[in-house]
Amino acid sequence: MSGVLNGKVTVVTGAARGLGRAIAKAYAAEGAVVHALDVLAEEVATLAAEPGDIRPARMDLADAADVERQMAAIEAQSGRIDVLVNNAGIIFFKPVEAVSLEDWDLLMNINLRGAFLCCKAVAPGMKARRCGAIINVSSNAGIKGDTDESTYCASKFGLEGLSRALAVEFAPYNVSVNSITPGHAMHTAMSEITYSAEMRKIWKDPIELTPAFVHLALQDASGITDQRIRAWDMVVELGKSG
Repeated sequence: MSGVLNGKVTVVTGAARGLGRAIAKAYAAEGAVVHALDVLAEEVATLAAEPGDIRPARMDLADAADVERQMAAIEAQSGRIDVLVNNAGIIFFKPVEAVSLEDWDLLMNINLRGAFLCCKAVAPGMKARRCGAIINVSSNAGIKGDTDESTYCASKFGLEGLSRALAVEFAPYNVSVNSITPGHAMHTAMSEITYSAEMRKIWKDPIELTPAFVHLALQDASGITDQRIRAWDMVVELGKSG
């Protein structure tokens, strides 16, 4: 590793498993201080045993007060937040008539409102320091609808809109805002319930996608911003595809 993130203070949500866990480990390997957040307290706590400076904590994105407390605590402890990765997300498959209000609210609270709350929390510091990077993890469901995914698609379309608007808002403050999709089948707990047998034959370990997240963490508004990135395509372009 090159240590390109030495001194960076980073926050990764949904860090207990899958892509979020891989991002947290990759950032730590590159020298960053990593605040790894997840509602799965016991699982995210195991990241403390990984190499590097990873500081796991429980945070419930569906609880606005908890998000505010945890993000403020990180600012107080580390002095700033340089990079925010809104990775946490959930999914379910139901025809629209079977989606309860509770179903809708829970998924929206985690996938969209949670990302909004985290962006809101880092905004004052990033704007004041005139630097920072926000990376919102999206999906093909952010540009394309599918059967029984009305709620999930709505959340990801919303995340794309949030990303585009914040990129414009943050540009005068030299802060980059991008959305990113895997761009390749990857093996996660979510993909184990969503992928076909054919897709499972080609899925990659999430760690293979993390060079894209490292690269985006280095960006400001003079570099890559207001883009929808396919992580695997960026990994290939960077020559980091193994």
